[in-house]
Amino acid sequence: MTSSLRYNPALDGLRAIAALLVIASHCEVPGLAGGFYGVDLFFVLSGFLITWLLFDEHSATGRIDLPQFFLRRYLRLTPPLLAMLAAYLVIAPIAWPEFGLWSHIRDVLLTGFYLSDYARAFWGTPLVLQHTWSLGVEEHFYLLWPLAILALLRLPARWRLAALFCLYIAATAWRMACYQEEATWPATYYRFDTRMSGLILGALLATVLGRVECVPPRIANLAGAVGCPALVLAVLFGHWHGPGALEWTMTLAEFAAAGLLIAASAPESWVSRMLSAPPLVAIGILSYGLYLWHYPAAVFFREHLPW
Repeated sequence: MTSSLRYNPALDGLRAIAALLVIASHCEVPGLAGGFYGVDLFFVLSGFLITWLLFDEHSATGRIDLPQFFLRRYLRLTPPLLAMLAAYLVIAPIAWPEFGLWSHIRDVLLTGFYLSDYARAFWGTPLVLQHTWSLGVEEHFYLLWPLAILALLRLPARWRLAALFCLYIAATAWRMACYQEEATWPATYYRFDTRMSGLILGALLATVLGRVECVPPRIANLAGAVGCPALVLAVLFGHWHGPGALEWTMTLAEFAAAGLLIAASAPESWVSRMLSAPPLVAIGILSYGLYLWHYPAAVFFREHLPW
């Protein structure tokens, strides 16, 4: 890699957009039913950042310290999750007594061990904690991707892009094939193996952008001009359980995320300036906590109140 990853407030702004879209979708805001594609923004951004950091570490030290990588991920993500789960165990039996105490304990255990993605796909659980499926997808990525990077590093630099591009095509085709074969939304939407494409697209983008000193403003502005309307189209026309939502509209959302990420990588671009607005950056910094806590609140209040 020719450039190191520096703090970029626009990436926090992009996190904010992703979080706000997901929250709006779960709060059933009219016109934003496709806000669930905010998760795809998270996935592309996560694949980008993790891949860049791993390549950066290898470039600087000649190795990747796997125990340190796993420890950093654990310390960043797990303590806030455990705090939320502890609060949930206290509140849930009061807020949702109809599910029973054991159901709540089971869901907390599945979430705490990052198994919500496959549990949700095949058993329809967790219930009130169903949003944690994406944390399971991310955790499986964190466990496997450093090993994939070590394998990629054995390839000549020019072949890494080709390998990642083929992986992205294969992951996208696998998701589409699984949906066509199983014809069930949950079994395709929630699983790590059917949701890898966005993470891999982010990794591909990190590999491309890591080979240049900076993104030219003209390219960044063009990427933003394509990415913004693409995201709007995905959110407006991608309906939950809708035709093509798991296939073409999801791919559109991923490419929209890639376009916004390219635009955000150039400080001079209009997208970068927009995403660097202090309110968006503040929300982006809090986005993980907002994501953890918002869904049980949304489930409780939307049963009693309008959006």
